[in-house]
Amino acid sequence: MNAPNRLTVIALAAGAAAGMAPVCAADGTARSGTDWPGATSADEVRALVAEMLSDAETRSSLLQSGAGAGHDGKFFLASPDGTFRLNVSGQVQFRYTANFRDDELFDSDDDGVADTERDDFEGGFQTTRMALRFDGHIYEKFIYGIQGVFDRSGGRFTLEDAFAGYTFDNGLILIAGQYREPILWEEVINDTHALAVDQSVVNAVFNQGRSQGVWLHYQADDWRMWVGVNDGIRSANTDLGADPADIGATTRWEMKFGGDWAQFNSFSSPPDSEMAVKLGGGAHYEIGAHRPGVADFDLFAYTGDVMVQGDGWNVFAMGVGLYMDPDTGPSFNDYGFMVQGGFFVDEQLEPFVRYDVVVPDSDRAGDDSFNTVTFGANYYLHGHAAKLTVDVQWFLDDTVNNDLVSGVATGASGSTGNRIGLLPSGEEDQVALRLQFQLLF
Repeated sequence: MNAPNRLTVIALAAGAAAGMAPVCAADGTARSGTDWPGATSADEVRALVAEMLSDAETRSSLLQSGAGAGHDGKFFLASPDGTFRLNVSGQVQFRYTANFRDDELFDSDDDGVADTERDDFEGGFQTTRMALRFDGHIYEKFIYGIQGVFDRSGGRFTLEDAFAGYTFDNGLILIAGQYREPILWEEVINDTHALAVDQSVVNAVFNQGRSQGVWLHYQADDWRMWVGVNDGIRSANTDLGADPADIGATTRWEMKFGGDWAQFNSFSSPPDSEMAVKLGGGAHYEIGAHRPGVADFDLFAYTGDVMVQGDGWNVFAMGVGLYMDPDTGPSFNDYGFMVQGGFFVDEQLEPFVRYDVVVPDSDRAGDDSFNTVTFGANYYLHGHAAKLTVDVQWFLDDTVNNDLVSGVATGASGSTGNRIGLLPSGEEDQVALRLQFQLLF
């Protein structure tokens, strides 16, 4: 807001002074403004004018000192020398999902007998991701970030990211706090820069979520790495004694061939983009919490991926494995695979297609594979800042015969199925149509 100039202040003072002019009461008697109940005295007016002048001088002084504010890709406030900076950003994703399943009977009263026919259509609107973010730096070397999201069911505001860090002169960055573990790249990429409306079923099953811990990150011209210790995958907002693991360790390494690292922050590759290829791999190991009365297991997750960005086209493929070794019972090796690609037919329209499969361990009771085909298109009004996305997901298999996907479909896993459009079904060929508008600020 601009500081009021002296002419504005004088005009306001004149208006206030006018309130002191004599006026006539109903009986014709002349009275000054101060005769009326609650009227402002001349001294109070002078004090008010002096305060306004002082405020105007202060604001003008701040502007003349060079304090910055504006928008350069993000809304920001900054000190004149750039030592301090606060960025303010956020996102709105408004979605409609229509899910189609075959009619089937289910047990409505839990008596062991299927007695009620389930509706074969579910549809509705969702404010899927409404997020606010504050980040920046102080004294140039110290960085920070805080992000929260409004829950789509109930509107509760939940903390997602909260970290502080230090950037060394050699390019090394030390970060402590709560953040996404750098394992699955589909989960690491901001959801605002995904190719489809939402991430894959594979990501919903295997995603690492957010964790609390300490990380080191280094980026050179052609390679970069992350390494850190934490409370285990999906340990966001947990207190001492409630962490899923006693200790966890995570690392990811990447190498690129051509292009710029910033290109890989989005799955899309607009026309005239430079050719770029990135190979990546990550691993995570955690030791169970070993609490009495709680099912406990050690866990090892690993992934490998390749990302190719071309002139208006893109391809991404990944594989993930998860080894779980419980204190009691058999161990499991579960797998997931995903491949996707998109291309621009003009400057704004980008069709895409994706295939993913979740493969449970053969020792699981529900060990059938779960296959999903997704296809759709993005229409970019102003890049990712304002875009429309429509896609169709075709779930080829039923959810009840895959132990991993059944948990997602019923909301028992990290990313619930009703967010991605998947619902419980004992039949094959479930279909979900999704339309989403995204706005970033």
